[in-house]
Amino acid sequence: MPQQRLERQDERTVSAREGANYDPKGVRVGSFLLFPALELNEAFNDNVFAQSADSGPTASFLQVIKPTVELRSTWSSHMLNVYARGNIGFYTSAPTQNYQDVAVGTDGRIDIQRNWNVYGGFSFNRKHEDPGLPNTVSGPSNVTIYNQLIGSAGYYQKVNRFSGRAEITVDNYTYFDNGLGTAQGVVPNADRNRTELRESLRFGYEFLDGYEFWVRGSLNQRMYVTPVDATGFARNSSGWDLVGGITLNLGGLISAEAFAGYLQQNYVNQGTAPFQGPMFGLLAHWNPVKELWIRPYVRRTVNESAIVGESGYLNTSMGFNTSYELRPNIQLGALADYTIADYQSFSSTNSRYDQYITLGASVMYTPVRQFFIGPSYQYIYRTSNQSGLGYSQNLILLRLGARL
Repeated sequence: MPQQRLERQDERTVSAREGANYDPKGVRVGSFLLFPALELNEAFNDNVFAQSADSGPTASFLQVIKPTVELRSTWSSHMLNVYARGNIGFYTSAPTQNYQDVAVGTDGRIDIQRNWNVYGGFSFNRKHEDPGLPNTVSGPSNVTIYNQLIGSAGYYQKVNRFSGRAEITVDNYTYFDNGLGTAQGVVPNADRNRTELRESLRFGYEFLDGYEFWVRGSLNQRMYVTPVDATGFARNSSGWDLVGGITLNLGGLISAEAFAGYLQQNYVNQGTAPFQGPMFGLLAHWNPVKELWIRPYVRRTVNESAIVGESGYLNTSMGFNTSYELRPNIQLGALADYTIADYQSFSSTNSRYDQYITLGASVMYTPVRQFFIGPSYQYIYRTSNQSGLGYSQNLILLRLGARL
């Protein structure tokens, strides 16, 4: 009598099994899966240059083309991914803001043994800065375009309940001349070219299954190609942070990581006070009911500033994004974000202080696995202690895409 075949029971919910029918399947290429996609967007922005209401905002339609191709390994051990993405935008009434973003990169992992690996990645990115961001001018201007090279490498090992991780990241920024300079309140783009290094060590202890305490220390060095910019400010700096945190993973219900500690960034320029203060963060995934995902976050970083008179700014963001499966092929989304950009001035006592509120909502309909369509809406509101920098912006977008 032949032996009866035993199969693992499918423990997914009915909604999850039905929803999987609308996920992209990819194309088998040897031991890889290829995921090609093409997305065409039509948008309307009622304040392209992020101007105050008194300045007479410029409205424009925007057409966006987003081709993507990703190659993902399906090996039982080790991992290798390769990707290429495009993001090309054309403004009907503001052609100076047209952009052609590109990202090409790879990341991977080599498994030495179970819970012991090395990993890393490299990418080339051509990006742009949207008006209204902390480093952009207020009012009509040429778009800021830059290239970013990113390289990273890491080592991870876990022995019993103890784990260790070492990482190094290198970011290189090269900006293109857009005709803006000190007359517009920003340093010339050539003076923003730099390399940033970051090294970190992290040690953890899993005191219960799914619960880990850890401590992490990081160093960074920010080195500019032009040591002293057009305003006479030496922008090179170095910094450190030390934090302790906890990570928990309760299966499919919730996973979270929270930490708190202290940071400091020291500038070469004499007389410039260092950035220093508490550092904290949170990233969580909460699944209270099977159709709903809620992802709260808190982030704090020290960022470089291109604004004349400001050495940098402390960026603190908090908010959440959420998704809800109304049906297996209809997904609702929402987001809310509150961000503070707190600048460090080296030329005056009236440092710039900006606050951003961002709200968004979206609907995505997937009639068949290969196609998706849906509208989205985003609202941005900025206040500032500097005159004329407050603005509001509404962005309406219709997405249409095809994928395999």
